[in-house]
Amino acid sequence: MSSRVHRLLAVIRADVQIRLRRPSTAVIFVLLSAIPYLWIPDPATGRALMTIDGRRVLYNSAAVGTATAALGAMFIGLAGFYVVSNALRRDVLTRCGFVIASTTMRGSEYIAGKFAGNVVFLSIFTFGYMLTAMAMVVVRGEAPLEPLVFAKQYLLLLPPTIAAVSALAILFECTPLLRGKAGDVLYFFLWMGGMAAGASSSTALDFAGLGFVLQQMKAAFHTTSVTIGASDFDAARGIAVFDGLGVGEGWLLPRIAATLLPLTLLFVARLFFHRFDPARVRALPNEQTRRTWLGRLNALSKPFARLFVYADRLPGGASIPRAALTDAMATIAAFPLAAVAIIALAIASLTASPTAVLPFAFAACAVALADIASREKRAATTSLVFAMPGLRERFVLWKFLSTLYVALAFLAIPLARTIAARPSSALASIVGLLFLAAAATALGITSANPKTFLLAFLTFFYIAMSDKGGSPSLDFAGWNGVATPQVTAAYAALTLGFFALAYAFHAYDLRR
Repeated sequence: MSSRVHRLLAVIRADVQIRLRRPSTAVIFVLLSAIPYLWIPDPATGRALMTIDGRRVLYNSAAVGTATAALGAMFIGLAGFYVVSNALRRDVLTRCGFVIASTTMRGSEYIAGKFAGNVVFLSIFTFGYMLTAMAMVVVRGEAPLEPLVFAKQYLLLLPPTIAAVSALAILFECTPLLRGKAGDVLYFFLWMGGMAAGASSSTALDFAGLGFVLQQMKAAFHTTSVTIGASDFDAARGIAVFDGLGVGEGWLLPRIAATLLPLTLLFVARLFFHRFDPARVRALPNEQTRRTWLGRLNALSKPFARLFVYADRLPGGASIPRAALTDAMATIAAFPLAAVAIIALAIASLTASPTAVLPFAFAACAVALADIASREKRAATTSLVFAMPGLRERFVLWKFLSTLYVALAFLAIPLARTIAARPSSALASIVGLLFLAAAATALGITSANPKTFLLAFLTFFYIAMSDKGGSPSLDFAGWNGVATPQVTAAYAALTLGFFALAYAFHAYDLRR
């Protein structure tokens, strides 16, 4: 075996092993494994995993495999990117990249190794998800489990998704304009928009495979009325039997093309790859450098940030709330554009409809909150922070209050205006604020990764905004005015649950 292959395998093995040991990997894997149980309802409940023209589809291996693979493509396309999109940054922060740069490994070999590592890691996730979905055929299926038929559906649908996510993660990390929070948010909407566009036809750009599935359903059942995911069905219309996805030349070639097309992104990534040149990566860990457009905007925004930083100079003794205020001010000072967003949202809520501004205020706030709870662990300054009196034992409270202060900076005026316009939403709005702060704290502490909370919130926010205000269960902050007392109580319970989770994990972390 050549030395080049040895180097490639070494990069793949190191990447996969490091990721499998991270707490965030366990969190995402548990969520991914639980999804088939949530998405495959018992037909006795009046809901089914897949319907065609109002008829539910028989739970056989072909149907369950196709539906869970299509749903898995959406989840892997989102969660997978945020899990693997830190390969280059990790090598910079740990200085391993500079060691690699001193070897004979070429930049193209390194990019190929990182891409292959992403593919292997996401394939392991997909395999575990597939085994869980297979188990659901045994639990709720109406036909014998056929593992080969089941695996066939996954092989037809998910390789393009895995290849696209793996390549896009490398491209975003190599491109200065796309790395960091801005790229994380952009990718979310890019992937969701790509899924919607790909669903219209089965082409080489249909990475999620929705167009491929819908086109085959249309050919088999002569209809485009298909739902995938837990949805209602008409029992009087009988049961449809789906025999699985076809592999004819007209169907197979677009899937092969969709798998190979993302490889072209690696050539673009190689053009931007710095190969750990100290002159080019010196500012990489600090996303706010003046070398990027975002850094220049942050530099221009510093006068606004000082308005908030000066608030930390108010008189008062040392305490956890005081330390949390200092931490919150540091968050805004480190990202001055947040100060501009706070002021802009306050003005917009005073001049426009507050209920229209509030959802966007929550979205902007979530981006600012994402890395507060995980900042110390990612920067390896936890031991320094724990040296401060009282912060070791009350770390969770400190981070929760810090997160809450930043959230209040974003949301105080929009929430006050919303409550003044609709007093009945006061309790739901306050609970929504606390829920957001608790979720950001818990997911940041448990995963040590800001992308976990960012992904969870953006997904939830996308579903809530797509609902058009019709479902009380999604009106977590009362901005649609349809949240019931039961829904508000449920979110209050979730807030306490997140808080308890953060405390339990922190206590476990201290004992290790």
